[in-house]
Amino acid sequence: MIFTDDHWATILGEIRKESGFSTSDLSRLSGIKASTIENYEHKKIIHPSIYRMEILLKAMDYDLDAIKR
Repeated sequence: MIFTDDHWATILGEIRKESGFSTSDLSRLSGIKASTIENYEHKKIIHPSIYRMEILLKAMDYDLDAIKR
């Protein structure tokens, strides 16, 4: 399955907000800078790292395998 960059930005933003996390909260839980998370969500990073997306999703108790298009 191929995901577009917009798809990841949407998934990350929706899950983060649904989970009640601020970017600072997610940064603290994942070890990924809040500015990087914001850049993913605002589509400023063109090709998000699948490795980092997996870390962010796991920090919010989501599994990358469960994300479907």
